[in-house]
Amino acid sequence: MDPKEYFTKFLSFLYDKLYNNEDISFLYLLQSMKYSNFWADYLSHLKWYDSDLTKLGIFDPFSSFLYGMMRIYFITNFINLNNEFQQYQVNDTNSLSGQVLSFDGKTFTSFSLPELHAYRRCVIWKINVKKILSKDCFIKLIIKYEIDSTFVQNEHVLKFEDVLKLEGLGWIEHYSFKIPKTTYKIQRIQPSIEVNGLNMQVDYIRFTSDESRKDKQIYFPKIGHLLPIHKVCPNVPEAFKDKYFSRKEMENLLELKDIIDNL
Repeated sequence: MDPKEYFTKFLSFLYDKLYNNEDISFLYLLQSMKYSNFWADYLSHLKWYDSDLTKLGIFDPFSSFLYGMMRIYFITNFINLNNEFQQYQVNDTNSLSGQVLSFDGKTFTSFSLPELHAYRRCVIWKINVKKILSKDCFIKLIIKYEIDSTFVQNEHVLKFEDVLKLEGLGWIEHYSFKIPKTTYKIQRIQPSIEVNGLNMQVDYIRFTSDESRKDKQIYFPKIGHLLPIHKVCPNVPEAFKDKYFSRKEMENLLELKDIIDNL
């Protein structure tokens, strides 16, 4: 199979797996290609390049693909632009980027992301509420945008009773906003988050058009069905033992790797 034909089939595969149902869990299976030339070659095939991504702290092809094609913005991209937050960055294997931002209730309480494209109307944060430190705790999710020369700020506040339901659940996607259809003129929004009295972590923000989320505010990313690759294929090199694959997809992924290696 020549590279052009392969990438065309891969694009169709992504539409089937990701675009149609907005379930991004399968991206964890593609994580093993993060540091290969695959994503750079794939974006080159699409003839897709956005020089503005570096202004958002996006420097690698994998993050470029996730933001440009899937509208996922890692908090680690934001940290690339703000050195003062690097001390709050921790490793986490449940993150597609491998690292997350950790609030500890004592250091900082808020941050504002850069202005992001808002082509899709639903705003989702991936968060992990580890521990409540005070009954005065809250999570304030904010979006700011300009429409018809007027600045608008929308807030979604989770107070103690709300946060209590999230404590100890692990990583969840929290559906916070649905940008009204009347605001179709909006091209960019600036998200921010304020946290008080919590030990909490943040992985990413993403934008989706998935209407099924409108009545489902909390969503658990489907990564529990994934197995360490060394349990599926014991002979895999030690360096890849932290990668995760499902048994069902293993055969296809091995074929995918063979194709990529011969591009």
